[in-house]
Formats: sequence, structure tokens, C-alpha cells
Amino acid sequence: MIGNTRDWLIELRRPARRWTDALPVGNGRLGAMCFGGTAVDRVQINDDSCWSGSPSTADGDPLLDDGEARAAIGRARTAALAGDVRTAEAEVRRAQQGYTQSYQPLVDLILEQPGSDPAVVRTLDLGRAVAAHEWTAAGSRMRQETFASAPDDALVVHRRVRSGDPVTVRLRLTSPHPTLTVRHVAGDLHAGVRLPSHVEPSYVPLPDAEAVRYAPGEALEVCVAVAVTTDGRVGPDGPDLIVAGATDLLIVVTTSPSPLPPDAAREVAAQPPAALLDRHVRDHRALFDRVHLEFGAPVALPTDDRIAAEDPADHDLAALAFHFGRYLMIAGSRPGTRPLNLQGIWNDQVRPPWSSNYTVNINTQMNYWPALVTGLPECTEPLHAWLARISVPGARTARRLYAADGWVAHHNVDAWGFTGPTGRGTDNPSWSFWPLGGVWLARHLVDHYDTTLDRDRLRADWPVLTGAVRFALDLLADLPDGSLGTAPSTSPENTYLAGDGRPAAVSVSATADRVLIRDLLAAARRLAPVAGDDLAAGSLGDRIDGALRRLPAEQVGADGRIREWLTDLPDAEPLHRHQSHLVGLFPGSSIDPDVTPALADAARRTLDARGPESTGWSLAWRIALGARLHDAERVAATTRMFLRPAGDEFRGDEHRGGVYRGLLCAHPPFQIDGNFGFTAGVAEALMQSHGRDPDGFRRLRLLPACPWPAGSVRGLRARDGLTVDLSWVDGRVTGIRLAATAAVRLRVLAPGVPPREIDLAAGDIRTW
Repeated sequence: MIGNTRDWLIELRRPARRWTDALPVGNGRLGAMCFGGTAVDRVQINDDSCWSGSPSTADGDPLLDDGEARAAIGRARTAALAGDVRTAEAEVRRAQQGYTQSYQPLVDLILEQPGSDPAVVRTLDLGRAVAAHEWTAAGSRMRQETFASAPDDALVVHRRVRSGDPVTVRLRLTSPHPTLTVRHVAGDLHAGVRLPSHVEPSYVPLPDAEAVRYAPGEALEVCVAVAVTTDGRVGPDGPDLIVAGATDLLIVVTTSPSPLPPDAAREVAAQPPAALLDRHVRDHRALFDRVHLEFGAPVALPTDDRIAAEDPADHDLAALAFHFGRYLMIAGSRPGTRPLNLQGIWNDQVRPPWSSNYTVNINTQMNYWPALVTGLPECTEPLHAWLARISVPGARTARRLYAADGWVAHHNVDAWGFTGPTGRGTDNPSWSFWPLGGVWLARHLVDHYDTTLDRDRLRADWPVLTGAVRFALDLLADLPDGSLGTAPSTSPENTYLAGDGRPAAVSVSATADRVLIRDLLAAARRLAPVAGDDLAAGSLGDRIDGALRRLPAEQVGADGRIREWLTDLPDAEPLHRHQSHLVGLFPGSSIDPDVTPALADAARRTLDARGPESTGWSLAWRIALGARLHDAERVAATTRMFLRPAGDEFRGDEHRGGVYRGLLCAHPPFQIDGNFGFTAGVAEALMQSHGRDPDGFRRLRLLPACPWPAGSVRGLRARDGLTVDLSWVDGRVTGIRLAATAAVRLRVLAPGVPPREIDLAAGDIRTW
């Protein structure tokens, strides 16, 4: 454990006016947004099991039966290959299967304390994972701390009188679901919430009364228990609890999608608050303290004032946002929980933006980009487990639509395993049809091994990985020029101008398809011996080798940019937020300034053409893309745009990302992938280890695109099991420490020090 040398605080000196002003806490399963109110405080609570629908909704609501749907995809393939774009799009729409279900809020804990002054100081201590606020109530100085404990699997709210007289507090539970029931049990509050059996996405133009259905027996029922320990007096008042004459109030909330043990919350609340806090902080710090990053002296201003100032010299704000991304990873994804969705585990809407689902054409993947490089491999376990689960319904979808082996995931997935094309027959294929989601998700399994060298994990993941390989091979079609490609094909959420002058999405063998398939096939071939799979002895190895010979790499178009499509097609939206055709630059490695300088130059032109503006998560991706191009100026400019203040409401400007007052990323509206992508992008600007030279040396490049003049970082994880610490001044490295967990040959490249070739054995530490 490294240990941090300073506190990392998000500090706000105004009450939360909107949900995005609140401060998130979580233990991977149980999340809460802390509003920090005084007279009335709201703690909005989520449980990661809370989804509308049920396992029976996994296959959606197909428009066609299996044979007809498969025939429609076949006709779409034939039409796409013949250049008949409109017929291809019409057939793809016929194969749509409805919509995913939606991630749901659970309850709100409301605390009322009349006579409170509205002035408040709110903080989120990233190193301790504690949200706190302080205020004055009728002359008494109050402090409340809230945390979600992983060791005790509970949400803990501790309100104290720091000085002054005892106070009276009213507690109640509310919910956006009309199915909430509350009762008193032995002095505690017990509640139940039946979740919706179906929720239409927020973008479907239906009133909530029609879009949200509560059918008994067709959805989860979730239990909530609230236990109180206090030096005051506790009594019921209708459905509420009144705590009178208290100077110390401990509130413990536990939840479960199955019946709770009757004393679950009470057993936690019976423990001393200091012991609960100590156990929680030790558990959190064991993960958080693995990495420490500083870019200079802290700035003594509230966080929202720093964001509003847009001061390019406030390098410490970028460091704070880096640590916030790691904090959210620890708070939102732990072994045994569900993986992070579009909003992590935090959501207060029954019809949240884009259903708060798993959007697998980049967003779910981006959620986990920073985990490995910043020393949090345990936090990726939910993704591994979820991929194994969704590969089962994904195999049904692969057979149903493509007569293919293996498994597929399209654009949207949910907790139940919806893996088909989204829509009801009229939705645009640009976002509703993209069968490469599983192929891209499987890439994380490769990265996990390359970073951790965990053979057992790779062997456990191997059926999922090779299932994605088998689907990819079956998806490929012979193209007229003798190469292999995909048909029908889309480039996620983007369109081009077809021959009729109108935007179109369906084409043949978009660049992202080819790059992702090549990347996965090559990784499977490379890692098969580690996984104990002799591909060379069977037809799968031969098919991989044959496909790799015939799959084209990225191509440069007539305009000098990386082609997004198989041929030069005019952009319908030149400033589009997605840049999927650059997936080989990051997170892939097929475009590399050291190895493929012509492609790198074309990638640079591609980014220039997209323009500087974009959504929050897209800006985060562009930081990493700029870092891979060794472009520190681009990293600096895009970082400033990412950290600018976002609007409070979504106003229809899809090219205006930023952050909210507490550093949550704005698409807009809120999407958490941008927070994770930002942390990954900063790490990529400081260290890159994706390259391996022909002589077998791992290329370790330090400060490849660092715009921060001075700083230090400890604990970054490079590929091949390597831990890296470094410091720098005026952009030149002043200290390096490398620690190896396995034998590795390194070629170290860093500004300010001569290149070095180093052979490290397992356990070696080298400093200079």
C-alpha cells in the first residue's frame, strides 16, 4: 500500500439544488446520493439489483419469429453487399426486439430538522469515502457523515451535535414507486417496494402512466430496513420515526431483493459508530491508496468555484478528477455486484436517460478503462461475471439472428441479458443495430490478463472470450475484392450521406467492425497457450489464421483521414461525438506513432476534423486518443473542455459536455462513463505500455503526452505485471521506480533520461 500524502476533497458551500449537485457514496451494491440539506435532508438510495422487468424479459419483444428474423438479417446482408442501402435498413429494422429494461431508484431517506440554518459546507472525502455536511440548527452546531460500508453491507448515516443543545429529527422513507409500503417493527422502519414489470425508455414518446407498468408477480420486490441508535428518544409518528432530545443519531439502512434477515440493520446499528467508520475506511483505503497522483499544490477554493473559474493553471483540479474516477470505481463496482451501468449505481428516475442500461458500443467498456491501469483489478470482477451471464442469452440471439455459433451483444444490454437489436421496427439502425458489442467487451478479458498475468482468471474467462471469437468468425462475409468483412454493418451511432442525399447508417464492413474483430482474433491466437487451448490442433485456429490474413486493417481515405467506412463516404454529421473508427488507436494498438506513423497522422487529421466540441464521455475518449498520439497540447485542451462547467439541464446541444458542480460528468445529462474515461485518459498521458517491439522488448513510454509541468504518480500498473512510480519537473522525468511481479524485458523511453533496456525478474525493483 502506498499511502496518500494529502486529503482529496470535493467541497461545496451551497446546498444541493439538483440531483447532480448531490455527492455519491457506494459499496458496489448499495449506493446513495447525499444532498446535504439542513432543515430537510435527502439521501437518495439505490440497490444495484433494482431493475424493471425480470428474467422473462431477457428476449425482449421481437417483431418476428426466429426464422423470419434470421431471414431478414440475411436479406439485409444481401442488400448491403449489393449497395441497396434502403432495403438493408428496412430489413434490419424488421429484426428489432423491443427495448431493454431500466435501472430503478429504490427509496429516499428524508431527515427533517426544523430551525436549521440553510448555510452549509458539504464535502466528499475521496480517501475515506465519506460524504459530510456541517450546519447550525437553533444554535447547535451539527455534523452528518454518510458512507456505504462494504464490510457491513449497509448505508450508515451518523448525525451529531458537535456543540449546543439536543435536537429533534423526523425520519421518513419515500419512493418514486407507488408500491412502497412502510411499517414499524420493534422500533425500526421496514419497507417494501415492488418494482415496475416494464418501463419504456425515456426517449419513447409516451406519458409515464402508459410507459411504466406494475404487474404483480412479474418484477422484483425489494426490502428495506432502517434501524436507529441514539441517546435520545425514538417513537413512531404515523409511518415516520421521531427522534427527540438527541445529540447522537446513528441510522443504518440495509436492502435486499429477497427477504431481509429481520435484524440485519439492527445488528449493524448496535455497533459503535467509530468502529463502523474505521472498518469502512480501512476497507476503502486498501484499494484507494494503491495509486497516488499530484500535479501541484492544492487550491483552497470550493470545487464548484474552481470548475466555474476554468483556470488553465489549476492543474490540481485534473488530479482531483482523476482520483474521483478511481473513487467512483471503488464505490460502484465490487466483487459480487453488478457491473457499472450508464450511471454507475446512482439513479433517481423511474425512466432514466437511455434507461441507465449497459450501452455496449463504448460506454460500458469505457467504465472499466481505468480499473487495471490504476490498480483496481478486483473492481472488474462484476464485468467478468456479467459477461459470463449474458453470453447465455447472447448465444440464443446469435443463433436466432445469424445462425451463428458463440454469443452476441448488440447496442443495449440490461441486467436480465437482453442482447438483441433495440427498437420496435422504426428505430434508427445507427444506434439500434451493432452486433460487435460482445466482441469489444471481450477485449477487457484480454487486457486483464495482459496487465495482471492472472492465468486462472484468463482460463475462467476463456469460454466467454472464445465464444465472442466464434461469433465474429461466423459473422464475417466474403467481399467482392476477396477480403472478409461484415454485412450489414454500422459505425456506432454515426451516419453517412447515401446516394439519394439522405443520411444512412447501414453499410458494409465499417472500420470499427474490422479492427475489433482483428484485435480479438489476434489476442485469442496469442493467449491460447496460456489458457491451455491448443487452437492449432483444431479448426478454430485455422479459421482465425485464415480470417486474419483476409481482414483489412485501417485505411486512409482521399481526405487524409482514417476511413470510417469501407470506402470514402461523405459524413452526414462531420462533428459526430463517436470516433469508433479510431478504436485501433485507443484502446487498441493497431495505430501507433512508433509503428504506423502514416496511420497515426491520419488519426490526428480525423480528430481535427471532428472539432474540439463534444459530449463529456467523448471528450474523455479524446484525451486518451490524444495521449496515444503523443500530443500533450491536445490532451491539455481537451482536459480543459472536459472540466468546464456543464449546464444544469439538457438543452439539446449534443456537442457541449462538461462536469456538474460535484465533478460528475455531463453527456449531458449525467453519464458516469466520462468520469472513468477521464481517469483512464490521464493515466494514458502519463504512461503507456501497449507496445511490444519486434525484438520482444515491452515498450514502456513515460510522460508520452503530459501537459502538467510537474508532478508525481505512484502505483500505475503497466502490462506484464509491472508497477510504475515516477516524478517529473518541467516536463522532464526526475525519478523512476519499477517493480516487477514477473520476468519482463523493458525498453524505457522518457523525457529527460536516456533510453534504457532492462531485464527484470519477478520481484525485482529498479530505481533511477
